[in-house]
Amino acid sequence: MTTTGTPSVQESGVSKCYEFIDFRAAADHQHLAPIVEQIITGMTTLSELPGGSTKYRSLPALLLYDNAGLELFDRITYLPEYYLTDCEIDVLRTQIDSIVAQIPSNSDVIELGCGSLRKTQILLDALNRQRSGVTYYAIDVMPGPLRDSMESLAPRFGNVSFVGLCGTYDEVLGYFGKSSRRKTLLWLGSSIGNYSCQEATEFLTKVSDIMSVNDSVIIGMDRQKSPEIIMAAYHDSQGVTNEFKINELKHANRLFAEPSALTSVFDVDKFCYVGEYEEDIGRRNAFLEALEDTFVRWPLEIKDRVKELCGNSGDILIKRGERIYVESSYKYGDGSASALARSTGLIHLAQWQDSFDYYMLNLFRKPPTTMSPPRAMESSSFDKWSEPTHRVRMMLQQPLDLGAQSRYPTIPTLPEWQHLWSSWDTLVLHIIPRRCLHDRPIDLRHPFIFYLGHVPAFADIHMAAAENLPLTEPQSYALWFERGIDPNIEDPSICHSHSEVPKEWPLLDDILAYRDRVRMRFTNWLDAYEKGGRRAEAGAARHVWMAFEHEALHFETLLYMVLQMKPGDIQPPIESSFAPLGGRQPRESWVRYSGGYDLVFGLAGDNESEMQGQDLPSGHVFGWDNESPQIRISLEPFSIRSQPITNGEYLAFLQAISSELVDSLVPQSWISLDQEPALSGDYGVRTVVGTPSITTTEAAMWPVCVSQKQANAYAKWSGKRLPTEAEWIHASRTYHLARAQATGNRKAEFAECETIDGFLDLTKTGSMLQQPYDMFVPSDANIDLASWHPQPVAADEATFIGSAWEWTSTPFYPHDGFKPSAMYPGYSADFFDSFSDQDSTHYVVQGGSYATHRRLAHRQTFRNWYQRGYPYVLATFRLIE
Repeated sequence: MTTTGTPSVQESGVSKCYEFIDFRAAADHQHLAPIVEQIITGMTTLSELPGGSTKYRSLPALLLYDNAGLELFDRITYLPEYYLTDCEIDVLRTQIDSIVAQIPSNSDVIELGCGSLRKTQILLDALNRQRSGVTYYAIDVMPGPLRDSMESLAPRFGNVSFVGLCGTYDEVLGYFGKSSRRKTLLWLGSSIGNYSCQEATEFLTKVSDIMSVNDSVIIGMDRQKSPEIIMAAYHDSQGVTNEFKINELKHANRLFAEPSALTSVFDVDKFCYVGEYEEDIGRRNAFLEALEDTFVRWPLEIKDRVKELCGNSGDILIKRGERIYVESSYKYGDGSASALARSTGLIHLAQWQDSFDYYMLNLFRKPPTTMSPPRAMESSSFDKWSEPTHRVRMMLQQPLDLGAQSRYPTIPTLPEWQHLWSSWDTLVLHIIPRRCLHDRPIDLRHPFIFYLGHVPAFADIHMAAAENLPLTEPQSYALWFERGIDPNIEDPSICHSHSEVPKEWPLLDDILAYRDRVRMRFTNWLDAYEKGGRRAEAGAARHVWMAFEHEALHFETLLYMVLQMKPGDIQPPIESSFAPLGGRQPRESWVRYSGGYDLVFGLAGDNESEMQGQDLPSGHVFGWDNESPQIRISLEPFSIRSQPITNGEYLAFLQAISSELVDSLVPQSWISLDQEPALSGDYGVRTVVGTPSITTTEAAMWPVCVSQKQANAYAKWSGKRLPTEAEWIHASRTYHLARAQATGNRKAEFAECETIDGFLDLTKTGSMLQQPYDMFVPSDANIDLASWHPQPVAADEATFIGSAWEWTSTPFYPHDGFKPSAMYPGYSADFFDSFSDQDSTHYVVQGGSYATHRRLAHRQTFRNWYQRGYPYVLATFRLIE
C-alpha cells in the first residue's frame, strides 16, 4: 500500500510490458474505510430518487464490484437477454475506423473502469495498427482484475504502451491534470447510466477540468427503448443478475467482518433482488427487498463510530417488503447527449450507433471557450424535452412568477460577461489570423479591425452614461468606433449615419489595451452591483444590458464575415469532423394550427422613459425598442413545414430550374469544391472548422443559409410561401409548449392531434405563451456555440430554434405605438421600411443560429432583421401551405 495521495509504481521493469501505479490510500486503522461509512449513512438515512417521492435506505453501488461481483458481471455480459455488450461490440466493429480517426498518434487513451477489457481490445487492435506513440491507461479499483487485464493485453499490442492505474476516479484523474499530451478518455459500457442527471453533469465537469482544448471523451450510452427489452436485460432467466445483486450484501459483510464477530451485518438469505422501469424518466431501478422482517446489526467494534455518524448505534429493523435502493440505470433519449454537453462545457461532435439503434457511443470534445457558463440540467431524465416538461409540471403544480422562471438575471452576470469575452477573443484573435485583421471579406462592411474597437467603444459609451462619468481614454475611440456601416445592397450610396473613418486604424495592441480598460470598468461595476454595494437603478442597468447584447449580436456579425474568408486563412477553433451522408433527406412533414384568434406578442412593461431613475424591478426583462409595445394580430389557420429547407433540397431545386437563373440563386454560404461547371461539381458549406461536402456528408441535411430573395424563389418554385412573423412565432412557441406536455399517456394524443393549438388547454397554459422567454425550447437546441456549425434537421419532429435564423415574409415595421430608445435612437428606426411591400428592404428573421447567444434565442420577443438581398447571414427558411 501507499501513503495517502502518493502513488507507488509496482510491477514495472524488464520482466513486465506494462506499468502499474497504485493510487489507493493507505489503510487507516483509526478510521473506517469510506465505503463502510457510506454503508452506515445509507442504511440510516431515507432519501428520494431524483424526480421520485418514495424514500429508501440505500447501499453504495461500488459494493457490487469486488472480485466476485466482477466475475458475476462478466457472466452477465454473455447472457442472451443482456443486449448491451453485443450492441457495443457491434458499434466498435462497424465504426472502429471512424472512432480511431478521432484519436491522434502520440496521445494518451484513458479508460475509466476497464473491467475485463473484453471490448477495449477491438479499439486497441486498431490503435496498434493505425497509430504510433499511444499510451493506454486503464483505471480500476480492483488490483487483481486490473493486473490480469494488463498481463493479457499488453504483450499483444507492441505498438501501444500500457499503464494500469489502481484507484477510484477521484484518486486517479488528477494524475493527468498537467499532461501536455492529447488525451482521449473512454467511458465505455453504460456506466454513465448509473449516474443521475446531476451526478453525470458533476462528474463530466470534473473530467473536463483535466482536459485541454481538443481533448476528447467517448461515452457509451444505452438508449431508451421498449420497457420489455430493458427489463429482460436486468432479470435474466438464469438468475445471474440476482446473484450479482445479492453479492453486494456478501461484500458488505466481508468489509465489516472481524475475527470476534459472531453475526453478519446483513442476513443475506432474507433478501431478494427486484427491479422496476420508470418509462417517463427512462430509468431502471434495482433494489434488494426484504423477504421477511430482519435486522441490520452493527459490529460492536464500530458502534461508537456509527453513533457519531447517525446519532444512534442500535440495530435497524427492515420490515418485510421494504426495499433498499442499490442503483439506477438511466437510458438516454433523443438529443440527450447534446444536452449533457451543454451542461458541462463540452461539444458533442459525433455519435455512433449499433444496427438495432439500442446503444450509442458519443464523442465529446473540449472547446477553447463556451459562449455562456454551463448550467446544470434541471430534470431527472436524459431527453431533450425533459427540462421543458419539468418546467411545465412545476408551473402547473405550483404557479410561480413566470418571469423568474426564465433563469436569466435582468443584468447579465460577471461570469456571463467573461464567457462572452472569451468567445469574442477566440473569434478575433485566434480564428482570424492577425495578418487578416485589416481585410474586408464583405465589401459592405468595415474591415475586421473596426469591430475590435467598436465593441468596447460602444460598451464604454453606455458605461459612461450608466456611471455619469467620462469616457475611457483615449476618448477619440468613441468617435471612430461608435457606429459601423450597413449600406443598401442595391445602392451602397444609401447608408445611415455612422462614425468617421480615420485615415489609419489604431494599432492592434493599442485597441486591445483600450478593450482591457473597458472590460475592467465593467468588471468593477458588476462586482459592486453583485455584492450589493451599487444601487440597481433601471437606467444604468439598461445601459449595461444593452452593451452585453450588442456584443453578442456583433459576435454573429463578425462570424458570418469570417465565413467569407478564404477557407485556408481561417484558423479552426477546434478539431472537427463531419459524418458521412447516411441516407435520404428527411420526409417532408407539416404541422397544423387552427388559428381563428388573436395572437399577442411583443414585450410588455418595458417602458424605457418611465423606468428611468427608478429602482430596477425584480425579474424585469429588458428588450430593444422594436420589441415594444405588445400587439395583437389575427391568425388564420395554417400549416407550416416541420423542418427548414436543407442544403440537399436546395441543391435539387437549383438543378431543376433554368440554368439562366442559377448564378443569382447559389448561396454565398456555399463554396465550390472543384473546377466543374456550376452544379456539375460539388459544393461545400462554409464553416470555421471546414467546408463539408453537400453531396457526401451530413452537411446535406443542414439548413441551407440563403438571402430572403433566394428563399422566396424556392418558395415560389414549390408553390408555397414563407411564414409571416406572427405565424412563425405562434408555430414555434406553441409547438414547444405542446411537445413539453406530450409525456406519458399524452404522447399518443400529441402524435394523433389534428392541430397543435388544439392539443393545448389554453385556459391552463395560455399565459405561458405570452412570456418574454420561451422556457420550453428543447435542451439540445443548436445555439450559444453548442457547435461551430449547423446540425442536421430532425427527421421525426419539428425544430424551430437553432442552427440558423429563419426568414419571414414580414417587412421590418415598428409595432403600433413604437417609441425609439433615447439611449440608442437609431438601433431600429434607421432600418424601418415604409408600409409598402414593394419598397421593403429589411425583413424580420426569427429563431437563432448556432452563434446566437442563448439569451437572445430564448427571448421570443426579440426581433432580428436583415436586408432581403443580403446573402451572407446565417439565415434559412421553411414553408407555409
